[in-house]
Amino acid sequence: MGQQFELEGEVYVRTGPLVASHAGNGKQRFMARYVVVKPVSVVEAGTLVQGARMVSSDAVSTTFETFHGRSLAALGQLEADLPAERLNAVYAEIAKARRGFLDTLAGL
Repeated sequence: MGQQFELEGEVYVRTGPLVASHAGNGKQRFMARYVVVKPVSVVEAGTLVQGARMVSSDAVSTTFETFHGRSLAALGQLEADLPAERLNAVYAEIAKARRGFLDTLAGL
């Protein structure tokens, strides 16, 4: 997932086993397994999607932490409606997912 490639002069990003999204406009396209594509690393310089940009891991981390905090706040509003055991299990699962995300980000 996330691999960029060229097909028919256009750059796409693989978003599923049989689906790719156009890197410029996001339009999805069915990708049969037999379709031959050119990996983006082989694409000539200057033909990549215009306007593509890199985002720092710090910016991603900060944005994610904001999302995480808001998610916990929303879950906190349900405390009165959920049994403590279930609530603790959900908090634990969110903490596990957060750690996995941050570990993946650190490995990039």
